[in-house]
Amino acid sequence: MSYSVSSRASRRMSWFFLFLIGVVLTVTLYFVKTHAQSAKRDVRNLSRAIATEEASVRVLRAELAYLKNPARLSELSDSHLAMSPIAPSQERNIRDIEALFPLVEGEGDE
Repeated sequence: MSYSVSSRASRRMSWFFLFLIGVVLTVTLYFVKTHAQSAKRDVRNLSRAIATEEASVRVLRAELAYLKNPARLSELSDSHLAMSPIAPSQERNIRDIEALFPLVEGEGDE
């Protein structure tokens, strides 16, 4: 009879450990699933943010291309600056500049 009592106790202990392992695995699976869902949500939010930023970059590149357009810049230059190419008579060399703007010694120089 002693043998059957210890055998029954060991079976109960085995079932208890199996049940305990099952509970631990269930709780672990729940936490892993919850973590995976939050990671998936984070990835989805980051993907949306990246798509928004890429769209903003495309808009900024289009605006920059418009602002750097040579025809547009030439038109703005003509309308606002009224500049013309330098005529050869306007060119000066070093001697001309020295004659027009002579060096004046400062008051503190000795």
